Amino acid sequence: MNTVYFTDRSGVEQHALQSLLHFEQHERIGQIAVFPDIHYCSERAIPVGVAFHTTDVFYPLVTGKDLGCGVAYLRIPLQDVLRSFDKVQHYRALEREVHHMTDEGLGGGNHFLALEASEEYLYVIVHTGSRNLGIYLYQENCRLLEQHNPGQEWLPLALATPAYRREYARVLAYAASRRQQFLAKTYDFLQRNGYVRAGTPVVADSCHNLLEFTPAGVLHRKGSTQLVGDVEVVIPLSMSRGSLIVKPNRWQPSLASALWSCAHGAGRRYSRTDTLKHWHSLKKAEKDAYRQRFPELLNRQGEFDSSLLQEFDFAYKDAAALLQTQPHLILCDETKPIVTVKSTGI
Repeated sequence: MNTVYFTDRSGVEQHALQSLLHFEQHERIGQIAVFPDIHYCSERAIPVGVAFHTTDVFYPLVTGKDLGCGVAYLRIPLQDVLRSFDKVQHYRALEREVHHMTDEGLGGGNHFLALEASEEYLYVIVHTGSRNLGIYLYQENCRLLEQHNPGQEWLPLALATPAYRREYARVLAYAASRRQQFLAKTYDFLQRNGYVRAGTPVVADSCHNLLEFTPAGVLHRKGSTQLVGDVEVVIPLSMSRGSLIVKPNRWQPSLASALWSCAHGAGRRYSRTDTLKHWHSLKKAEKDAYRQRFPELLNRQGEFDSSLLQEFDFAYKDAAALLQTQPHLILCDETKPIVTVKSTGI
């Protein structure tokens, strides 16, 4: 077994580590890469924040129901930005539009759409996946397992027929197209409301929940971002800290050990339940600081909904060492959040 840690192994939570060690016993698993955002997931054994390789089998359920989930950005030069976003005037209008930009919405959990800015650019960033189409393929994979290998988690690679791979690719393409819809419609919103002038913004997309079928075998990515060529990808840190924009360092030997993958976020410091406990432990002045910083996110009672609190900075690990433990990444830009839209739906 060849497991390479791109994080401090001693800092991996015990449930995730035990899950990973159990998975390492599978003789059909080859190389495994572990990233800083590794965390426990009860669904199908292996934790989130991991990539692994197989040659003669594949594990169709490790990516869960949100197959094709990823993060995309639309990047606008600051010279095309006409004015700062007015939260008082347009946050609720943006929120309403985002929730109706696609038939199936953003999704719950840590899915989001945000406006973020760096020293040179304004970014529209969206994190979402395949929604119902992903659930459909998950159910089909469950049926295949029950039919061909009941009680097991893997299938012979021969069952990944050309027809199966075309259907798989269709789901991935659908997830990517949904992200493009969110970006294009948000860009249109910004133009209609006088925030940006028409131009030629740059768009980049990445996926962190997929199986990649290659001539050498299958790369499984469960919450680990696929790196392709020199394409930039987004690593969201938290809704109150912004994002890192990175790309692969093609001359770094560790890129192969990382299975052309990287972290898809900073990684949770607290579970969602413990995050809420932490919030309630804060002093009033500390809570008020968040209320003053994000007044547009407060509900009618002047409080943050629990789904928002679960994504604040204290819920996530310190990102200072994120690049230090992933030398195969090149930092291209770093953003700060302006506004974030989330959905409380599932």
